Amino acid sequence: MSSRGVFIGQIIDDLDAISHQVKRRCELGQTDLNSVLENFFLEILNLTLDAALVNLNKKRSNEPGLDLGDSTSKRKIAFQITSRSDPAKVKDTLTKIKKAQLAAYQEFFILVIGERRKSYTIDPALSAKCHGFAEANIIGITDLCRMVMETKIDTIRAIQQKLQQERREIRIELEPEIEGTFETDTADLVERRPSITRSDGTLFYASDATGGLFESAAEAAEALDGFIDRLAPLPRLSRGMLGWIMDESEHRYGFSEKHEINADLVQRKYPDTQDLLVDTRLLKSWGFLGYEDQQDGESPTFWFRFPGTDHSYFADAFMNFVKEQDLKVSSLFQTMNFSPFGPPPAADAPAPVPVKPAVRRRVRLSGAQKAQRSR
Repeated sequence: MSSRGVFIGQIIDDLDAISHQVKRRCELGQTDLNSVLENFFLEILNLTLDAALVNLNKKRSNEPGLDLGDSTSKRKIAFQITSRSDPAKVKDTLTKIKKAQLAAYQEFFILVIGERRKSYTIDPALSAKCHGFAEANIIGITDLCRMVMETKIDTIRAIQQKLQQERREIRIELEPEIEGTFETDTADLVERRPSITRSDGTLFYASDATGGLFESAAEAAEALDGFIDRLAPLPRLSRGMLGWIMDESEHRYGFSEKHEINADLVQRKYPDTQDLLVDTRLLKSWGFLGYEDQQDGESPTFWFRFPGTDHSYFADAFMNFVKEQDLKVSSLFQTMNFSPFGPPPAADAPAPVPVKPAVRRRVRLSGAQKAQRSR
């Protein structure tokens, strides 16, 4: 699938999720759409239509009939943002549009956060009043997705990034309040530390790829544990990014002052520029990545380090071992399962299953047997 298709798929999924949350609120009688959602769709519409809409409710609370307006661009448009799709809402919106608004805008739209009705009958007098407002001026989420699909790839990418940045806040804002409580707790939104499968380092130590770099399996395990402890607090996607960079780098056996990769190659291959920026910045600040500009127009480079371990040759040992074993570092770092380096340490090994003592059965003795035993 092309990048365009990937971005469009994510946009459709995210807008559909917002639509379902709004629908759930409405079913519980909470039909208000707060300023967070108005401002969010303001930016989505501005990107999609190449417009300069502003939130009219900032100047005047509950501006009659309208929420967003652009009176400065060539195409002077205004929007009502609503969770309702019923004809009564359409009529109410058009009725409330005032003379000053009719003078300021040439087109009026109603954006339904959900799905619009299949058909509407627009009062001819209201249609004439509102510059020929018609059924096509009522837009649902599906219609909005189609509009996005018709834009340029740069616009589609910008909309996808906007959704990615704000979907968590929108999810919280749209969560219905039930008897003074909300379903989501802050702890539910925070990524928990991963479970870690550690290693006793025996395979790591015994490998031909690391021969002579460790004095014992215990030393190899200690160095590996130090790195794991530093890696574990990072978010899963950031760990995966670091592993992916290592996978894409040129693995070579032997000693190396730096294990590096062409930074331009990374930027071209990684699809999400915003994620790349955030993750590389985080990885650099935590000591996992370095960045070096080159002279004479050459590509800059990322080079990676292994904080948490003070072993002189750990970087070489690790990179040699993953190459020899044909391991995906991105999978290692996301799962935090280091069993390919050796079985779990004795302290982490599964406890033996206790064996139940044999049950002694009581046997009923005959009278002759009892007499024989009493002798």
